[in-house]
Formats: sequence, C-alpha cells, structure tokens
Amino acid sequence: MSAGTEVLAGKKYQNTFTFKKIWNQLGMLLVLVAICIILAIFAPNFTDTNNILNILKQSSVNGILAAGMTLVILTGGIDLSVGSTIALAGVVSVLLSKMG
Repeated sequence: MSAGTEVLAGKKYQNTFTFKKIWNQLGMLLVLVAICIILAIFAPNFTDTNNILNILKQSSVNGILAAGMTLVILTGGIDLSVGSTIALAGVVSVLLSKMG
C-alpha cells in the first residue's frame, strides 16, 4: 500500500487533498483573511488598536447572543419564539445601557 491510502471495509480509499475539500473546511476563514489583508492595504487605520477594539466591542453583543442561542439549541428547547426573545433581549439591553 502506498502512503495516503486507507483500507475501509476491504476497499482502498485515496487520501488526497483537493481544492473542494480544503474550500469546504477552510473557505470562510480564507475569505476572512483575504478581506482583512485587502482592508489593511487600502485603509491604513484598519489595523489600528482603537479600530480593532471598536470592532470587538461591536461584535461582543452578537457573541453573547450567539452563546445564549447555542445553549438553547443544545438543551433541545428550540422553537420559533427564540429569535424573537433574542431580539427583545438585545433591544432591552441597549435601552438599559443608554440609561446608564
């Protein structure tokens, strides 16, 4: 047997890396890296510390909401009202943060 060949259930399967396999696994990461490189070239303030902190602050709300949604999905309690509840919680949290 040659390197990169597996035998499963009596059949030989070739372990080859094709563009389709790589794209399916890493495609969105490659697109994100490409966008970051393009923005770093054309917008000199993109890689500034203040800009990166601003982006992290703005995306933190979505991260918290996604973590809550993940817990709902993992516990099997998903239904149609979950999206509405997340939207309501987002609006209430913004209103409360504006009040101080």
